[in-house]
Amino acid sequence: LKEAKEGEEGGEGALSQITKELTWPLLNMSFTVAPNAIFTEEPMLARWEDSQQCWRTDGFEEVKFEEETGTISFKTQFIGPICTFQDSYNNMPFQSWEIRPHGPGCVIFTLIAASVELEISIKENACCLNSPEDFELDGIRNKWLPSHILIQKLIAAGINVFPSEDADKYVSISNKEDEIETLVYEQMALASSAYAFSWSRWNADCGEKRMIVRAAENLSTQPVDEDMRKNYSCEPQKCYTLKCTDDDDDLFDEKLEETQFHPDLFHCLKEGASSDAIAAMSSTPYGFVDNISTWLFATKVLTFS
Repeated sequence: LKEAKEGEEGGEGALSQITKELTWPLLNMSFTVAPNAIFTEEPMLARWEDSQQCWRTDGFEEVKFEEETGTISFKTQFIGPICTFQDSYNNMPFQSWEIRPHGPGCVIFTLIAASVELEISIKENACCLNSPEDFELDGIRNKWLPSHILIQKLIAAGINVFPSEDADKYVSISNKEDEIETLVYEQMALASSAYAFSWSRWNADCGEKRMIVRAAENLSTQPVDEDMRKNYSCEPQKCYTLKCTDDDDDLFDEKLEETQFHPDLFHCLKEGASSDAIAAMSSTPYGFVDNISTWLFATKVLTFS
């Protein structure tokens, strides 16, 4: 028994030594991330596992990220494709948003997220990124581009403000029925040449079949006075102006005096609109409405704020 035990221990020791000798040594590696990519948190390394056809995040040691130079250094025994990851939902849910007129045929879309504040000018056939001022975005800032091109470039730069189809599984959102969400985005786009729209604190508390959005007439290039904004309750078959404001302590469902019920948000806004505002909305080009709708549907601000 003693000899057998010694033989077993000797075998294990020999096997351990062989395994140690066959193990690849750790290699010191480093690389610099793309100069046009923004990382709001330390990037995660991943390596391509060809046998499993997937990316894996194990196998890295002593990882260091120098934010000033964009250099990542690490140790690994694997040689092959290596990439960096960051959380696709690190900016969701959004903190606030606004879309307001900025002269004839132009609106300013502002989106405030956890780690980025976007400002985008939108016209009929193009849009332009105004901010943030990060140097990584120098190649696309202050340039007029088609909406789908600018969205692609923002995603490539690491600006993650465009929810995917399954984003609700990873982010706490204000669940709304698709029908009412679609209707409200379309109505907002139709009226955006004369009205400023923004986030309402009550939208998350009014149920899945209803949306509450703040709006105020705005025919100038300056931001609208907060006191002028009203809350509008939107449902599939009716819309009305709420007496309740965002400054109230509780949400109460009461229609503003001397206002009427309407079939949609667009006609509800026209009830209290000036003649100049009605003229601006009536003459809005379809391409302008469609371009604004692109950004509203891409960011889904009414459910992800």
